[in-house]
Amino acid sequence: MNLRITRASALVIGIALAGAAVATPQDHDSRPQARSTLDRNHDGAIDRSEAAAHPRLAAHFDRMDRDGDGKIERGERRRHMHRGGKRMHRGHHGAMAAIRLDTDGDGRISTIEAAASRFATTFGEIDRNRDGYLVRSELDAAAEKRRSEFAAKRMQRFEAKFTEADANRDGRLSRAEVEAGWPRHARAFAFLDEDRDGQLSRADLMPRRQR
Repeated sequence: MNLRITRASALVIGIALAGAAVATPQDHDSRPQARSTLDRNHDGAIDRSEAAAHPRLAAHFDRMDRDGDGKIERGERRRHMHRGGKRMHRGHHGAMAAIRLDTDGDGRISTIEAAASRFATTFGEIDRNRDGYLVRSELDAAAEKRRSEFAAKRMQRFEAKFTEADANRDGRLSRAEVEAGWPRHARAFAFLDEDRDGQLSRADLMPRRQR
């Protein structure tokens, strides 16, 4: 992912949500400025149709919409900006953290070296070959496992929400079902319904990176 683009998208959301927060009914002079933000309905979130006005944000919408509800809210924006900063230096800082633990400089982390670190409680799980040391490949594998587990849980939440909204259990959501069971997608229904069949499938709603 292009980190510069992602951070720019997060900044755009910050400006948009901030504009919505400061706009008040008495603040008539600031309304034109508030309306120029992405949060057109001033509900404190950016939905998919609003994000479409900013191509770079639209390209990363699914990644930023962590709960899959069709909106990027303040908390998701803050987490994304925080994680974005981490991604810029993840490789460097992750390696440096391991190097700092490797006090004897042998390129491995022993149980003694890991004792006071975050790896202490999961050492046995990460140490796949059971040799009493953690090496870079094992640490990388553990990180990938955590990412996969998070993705699986996110998919479970999505499936549960889709099933709950699918009142007639036909595997598709009509506009009425979306409005009743998943209202946050209601405004973007036409945008998501690319084939214009009046129904949203799982593929229509599923975050792109999980298709």
